[in-house]
Amino acid sequence: MDRKTSGAPEGPEGRRADPAEAGTPVGTPPAWFRGSPYTHRVAADVMRYGPISRIELARQLHLTQGAVSRMVSDLIHLGVVCETKVPSDAGKKGRPQRPLAIRRRSRSFVGVNLRGDAAMATGLNATCQPVGRAHEADLKNRTPACVAETLNRVIRACREDIRTAGLPEPVLAGVSLGGKVIDGRLVTYAPFLGWEEEVDLPALLAPVCPVPCRVFNDLEALATYEVWFGSGVGLDRFAMITVGAGVGYSLAEKGMTVPSPDQGLGLIGHLPLDPLGPVCHLGHRGCSQCLTSGSLAEQYSQIIGATAPFDRFVADVEARIPQALSLLNLTAFRLGVLVSVVADLALPDKVVVGGETSYLMKMGIEAMRQGISSHRHSQMTPIPVEVLNDDWEHWARAAGAHVIADYLLGTPADGSPSSLTASKRTA
Repeated sequence: MDRKTSGAPEGPEGRRADPAEAGTPVGTPPAWFRGSPYTHRVAADVMRYGPISRIELARQLHLTQGAVSRMVSDLIHLGVVCETKVPSDAGKKGRPQRPLAIRRRSRSFVGVNLRGDAAMATGLNATCQPVGRAHEADLKNRTPACVAETLNRVIRACREDIRTAGLPEPVLAGVSLGGKVIDGRLVTYAPFLGWEEEVDLPALLAPVCPVPCRVFNDLEALATYEVWFGSGVGLDRFAMITVGAGVGYSLAEKGMTVPSPDQGLGLIGHLPLDPLGPVCHLGHRGCSQCLTSGSLAEQYSQIIGATAPFDRFVADVEARIPQALSLLNLTAFRLGVLVSVVADLALPDKVVVGGETSYLMKMGIEAMRQGISSHRHSQMTPIPVEVLNDDWEHWARAAGAHVIADYLLGTPADGSPSSLTASKRTA
């Protein structure tokens, strides 16, 4: 049978997959290809773990080598994966197998992160690696029309970088922001932009922007990046806490973020941490809001007896001013308490701390460990914790990671939502 006219695969034994464009419902986001959940699962594991051999894929996914080989053949034919040059079993008898990898230059994307006063954008190849330089643009004002104009400008700049690098036109742009987003389109709440009414941001961009866009909550996008390309790859369960202007939380299982209709509304923003802590704007004493940059500025102002912005607190920490170091260690201890609560309730393999002020917590890492241990049984298994460096471009890449994941997962041949789960990497 001719490969180009063969039917889409329906199971692990894999009949042939069809290109994404065939029979795609109107309004459905573009997908790299359409195939069975098993075929998408193979592609997802190649993205996460490649270069990887067919034998290792079969072992991770609990499929026969024959089934995996047939699905890999489909993916190679569709231009999704390729064989690398160095055989994975060079020197062994028989035909050597070449490890598989995603064709990183076959597609391009744009990732954009929106904050209250500016946007950061970067071009990306198919494996979420930057193409060109990052582009930053201030927001003249925060009205939806002005934000759309700024997004169009930075996306076009990234598009030129991608063209210069010789990659194909961007398939999708991912835009992330702090707030609540429905179905990758409708922003219903964006406090840092001052939006309290529904905004269909992709619809505003569509008439002027050459790249179709999807919009996501920024924490969900960051967690997606870590699950697909960063610290959460291969973990069965992975939790992320972010601290900065607010406090955020996301959970991932089997390589996919756990969806919540309340994502972006501060899922753990008011958990009690310290009965002697400051009072938040809702009247809670010592809740998670004490970790935010605004609260830290208020607390430090009270300590030194003068109004001090957050930047003053950071400068005094770096200058090793005793009052600033004392507040830093207290904050790190409180963060440790929050990590222990997440660990006890979500039972993750690892907790990652990120956000605009996460870099400060590295300076108080010992205090954070004390906060964790003070609320966990002495015989409990230690919970691995990683504190990320804050990098605004990393948040932009994370928005791109979300659209890359969506584009690769696509819609199965039967039109139902994908039920993919990634296997835990085995040594």
